[in-house]
Amino acid sequence: MSRQGFGGLLKDDQWDALVRSGSVRVHRASEPIMGQGERDDTVHVLQGGDVKISVLLRDGTEALMAMRGPGEVLGEMSVLSGLPRTATVRAARGSCTTYVIAGDRFRTLVRNMVLERLLWEHIVRRQQESESLRTEMAKLTSRERLAETMLRLAGPSGGAGRGPIELHLTQRELGEAVGRSLSWVQGELRRLREDGVVSTDRGSLVIHGAERLRRALSDGDGGVSTESGTHPGRTSLRMHSSG
Repeated sequence: MSRQGFGGLLKDDQWDALVRSGSVRVHRASEPIMGQGERDDTVHVLQGGDVKISVLLRDGTEALMAMRGPGEVLGEMSVLSGLPRTATVRAARGSCTTYVIAGDRFRTLVRNMVLERLLWEHIVRRQQESESLRTEMAKLTSRERLAETMLRLAGPSGGAGRGPIELHLTQRELGEAVGRSLSWVQGELRRLREDGVVSTDRGSLVIHGAERLRRALSDGDGGVSTESGTHPGRTSLRMHSSG
């Protein structure tokens, strides 16, 4: 099985040891796995399915920041630091399966398997991705930001290849991720549908080629952060560790 995140750095036997140490839990679509601000000394090892990572903004809205797939360890920062969860994690489409490990057990496993360096490597990589993403997004127009956000949230292969790319997000979630209004996103997607760049259905969207999407959204900025229909203070995105 292909794994991403921390699990992608581990050997199969190390990953299996983590899974065996937890108790299995199945989460329905949109069901919260952990909530921002909670204090809970557990981690969730994501074995199957996808999850959405979101944060609560100052205006009270919840903004989607990242999608994560099998191999991720959710809640590791809270377990290591003793601080509250920094993000909310929900099951994405369908359902997902996690293995829940108590914090003291997780810390013991990491120490006994000599995984401290790999765990911190994973955490530092996430922080570097966050800084790189903020710098990149700040330079883009609203339409370019929409294209890159759609491809990023489609998963690890979103920006690669020329074939169709499936994105399981609502239009509202896209607007929150980009920092634009729902009506603005609806207008941009309508134009992309008319041009044959995307196809939409309830809760999902198919992108007919990454470069085609980028080209279609690079012919004008579609509004900048000071224009009507934006959310002030939300022109840059941050990638969060998973709680």
